[in-house]
Amino acid sequence: MAGIFLFINPVDAFVTEDRVTFSKSLAHYAMGQMYDLLGLPNRAVLEYEEAAQFDDASYLIHLRLGANYARLDMLEKAESELRLVRQYNEQDLQSRYLLALIYSTQKDYDKAAQEYEFILKSFSEAEPKNIEIYGYLGQLYYSQKKYNQAIEQFEKVREIDPENADVLYLLGSLYLEVKDKEKAIELLKRSVEINPDHDGSLNTLGYLYAEDGRNLDEAERLISRALKVSPDNGAYLDSLGWVYYQKEQYQKALDLFIRADKSLQDPVIYDHMGDAYFKLGQYDQALKHWERSLELLPDQKLVLEKIEKVKSIQARQIDKK
Repeated sequence: MAGIFLFINPVDAFVTEDRVTFSKSLAHYAMGQMYDLLGLPNRAVLEYEEAAQFDDASYLIHLRLGANYARLDMLEKAESELRLVRQYNEQDLQSRYLLALIYSTQKDYDKAAQEYEFILKSFSEAEPKNIEIYGYLGQLYYSQKKYNQAIEQFEKVREIDPENADVLYLLGSLYLEVKDKEKAIELLKRSVEINPDHDGSLNTLGYLYAEDGRNLDEAERLISRALKVSPDNGAYLDSLGWVYYQKEQYQKALDLFIRADKSLQDPVIYDHMGDAYFKLGQYDQALKHWERSLELLPDQKLVLEKIEKVKSIQARQIDKK
């Protein structure tokens, strides 16, 4: 964890009332700072440890110790010191940031997220009109699959910046995660009104129509517009293919799925390819692509049911022979 810099004002960080003890603690702390500036964490640690002997309740000393232990990859000691910072100064954000880095290094992402959440909430309270902070917090919740909390944050962004097509697109995607399709469609429509070339909103809106088998001509127009913006996007090619599938134009759909597969190996695309092959009576190819879909994303109930169905059909065909 090289490259950790702490910007700290030491005023009021020392709590001892004894002047001699205070002087000794401050002297060792000052030496530790000097070694910090010289890039000598081993020596800095020795000085901060001495400072702590005289003033163990100083959150600042523990913060410096924690940072230097982290630099030396002594992460267990670093975590212990940084937790002491919280004991003496619960609102300190630098210790929480360092803890988040340590937890990320240890791949303990849930704990890291908790620290980042506290930091971002603190900033959002201090700067209630700061869109970036709400966005970061929303993204953090999204990565944790806390979709309702993510929606809450991005709704705050929309309140501040209601004409932001990207935010409307993100919100639409989040409402899909919580199964509110009509709200998602409303937001995606508004996104496209604001930015007619927003390819993400165009594709998602078109695919939602295709998924429901409604407004298929409109779905085709929307996704075609998205492809003008991003012609080789595998997800968009798959969406347009699904429109044609819903229109029962199975060969045309399959041609698009094959193009999509060249740029994006995705379980949904393989599932759709299997569906198209099945409709065209090519059962071996259908089975092959559904099994490929399961390799990428196991335990898809509907795909498993399709596989059983096509195997049953093949077995009956063999019996007839």
